[in-house]
Amino acid sequence: MKNKTGIYTFCSIKTEDPTTFQSVKFDLKETKVYTLHYKDIAMVVAKVPLKIYTPKRENLLAHQSVISNVMKDHSVIPISFGNVFKSEEDVLVLLKKLYQEFTQIFPKIENKFEVGLKIIGNKEWLKEEVEQNSQIKKLKETMQRKSKNAAYYDRIRLGELTKNFFLSLQEQIVEEVYLPLSELAESSKENDIINERMLLNAAFLIDSTVENEFDKKVNEIYQKWAEKVEFKYTGPWPPYNFINIKLKVEG
Repeated sequence: MKNKTGIYTFCSIKTEDPTTFQSVKFDLKETKVYTLHYKDIAMVVAKVPLKIYTPKRENLLAHQSVISNVMKDHSVIPISFGNVFKSEEDVLVLLKKLYQEFTQIFPKIENKFEVGLKIIGNKEWLKEEVEQNSQIKKLKETMQRKSKNAAYYDRIRLGELTKNFFLSLQEQIVEEVYLPLSELAESSKENDIINERMLLNAAFLIDSTVENEFDKKVNEIYQKWAEKVEFKYTGPWPPYNFINIKLKVEG
C-alpha cells in the first residue's frame, strides 16, 4: 500500500514570490523545498510521507539545514521540528489563522538572528577556586579533626557553601559577560543552567548591523576568561528563544 504524502513545515518568511530552495534529504529521500503563500506571508515546506517523525539526528539536521539555507536571504519565523500536515490546503488554513500574529512578529525580527553563548568552567580552575575559598577551606580543616559521624552536619554545611560558591560565580559571569553583551543585543535571555560547571547559558537576538561589534565584544570578554572557562559561542540561528509559535496538527 502506497504511503500517503504530507506537507512538512520548516519555517515562515515574508514574501509574495513563489520560491524554491535547495532540496533536502528527509527520511532518506531527496525532496523539493518550496513555499506556500497567504497574502505576503509564506510557509517553507516539503512533501514527505505522512507519518510521525522522531527527532533522530539525521532528521533534526535536515530540519535545521533547510532553515539555515532559507536564512541566507530571509528573516525567518522558525517552526518546531516534526509538524506535518495532511495537505497544502491545511497549511494555508494555518497560515491564514497565524497571519495577524506573523505580521506583528516579522518587523521585530527583520535582519535579526539569534546567537547562543554557553560558558563552562574548566575543571581544574573550579577545583582550585573552591579549595581557595576561605569559608570552605576552614570548614574542611574542622571536618578533618572530627569523626565521620561527628562531621555529619558539617558535610551538609559544606554542600551549602559549595552551592553558594557556584551561584556567586554565575552572578559574576552575569555581571561581566551577560549584561555587557545584552546592551548590544536587541533582546537577551538566560536559559537554565544544566550542570554544575556551566556558569552561563544565554541567547541573544542580534541585529545584523551590530554583528561585528557583538563578535568583537565576545572575543574581548573571552580573552579575559580564556584560561578559566570554555566559551561555546554558536549561531547564527533563527530566533528560537524569542518567538513562541505553537502549532497544532490535527489527527
